[in-house]
Amino acid sequence: MNIAMRAVLLAFAAGFAASAIAQVQPESAGGNPPAAGEANPAAAAAPQERTKVFVGAGLGGGFGARSKINGRSASFDDQLQGTTDKTSLVAVNVASFGIAMRPGLFAGIDLTGFAQGAKAPNGDKTTLQVTNYFAALTWFPWESGLFLRGGAGLSRFVSTVGSTTESSGGLGFLVAAGYGLQLSGAHHLTLTVEQTWQSYGGSSATKPDSSQVGAVILGYMWKP
Repeated sequence: MNIAMRAVLLAFAAGFAASAIAQVQPESAGGNPPAAGEANPAAAAAPQERTKVFVGAGLGGGFGARSKINGRSASFDDQLQGTTDKTSLVAVNVASFGIAMRPGLFAGIDLTGFAQGAKAPNGDKTTLQVTNYFAALTWFPWESGLFLRGGAGLSRFVSTVGSTTESSGGLGFLVAAGYGLQLSGAHHLTLTVEQTWQSYGGSSATKPDSSQVGAVILGYMWKP
């Protein structure tokens, strides 16, 4: 999870940097001040509205993770049965980004990963992982606070046992709801509940036909 944690920290840093840049005001052009009674061109000009964006990231726990192999649906816990040192199902929102299409509605991306690991009786490390690369729409009904998100895109399922890795690619879908609590200025603390579904278009003894996983994610969002 080191790479995921670095991605989260990078998103946090990007948010603070964007906040600092947004607060810099352009200096007024040089020249003599306007004479008394003469309109100031800068003051008369209507302020230019900046493009609104949001950037977010987060870390949390997954739930309900399962996959369907050869017509049999099994949870991640069932698939790791007989192993030791089993970890919790971890969910990472590597990055969420959106650019305003109209007030309250943002189009962008949502990148998430879910993973659970354990150790096989022979000592081999076993890992089950789902990664989603989604285009997403995020809607803030009141332009702040509550938000709803839906997305679709590419998904990947990876199963690793020791040095053997099996992977399947396909399409996935996302629905989510969350709340952004304003801390200061553009900085928000977020809590998001999401559910994803994946379809890989065929299975074998080791590759799934489909999967699904949900998550509760605590995160950070920069949104002016």
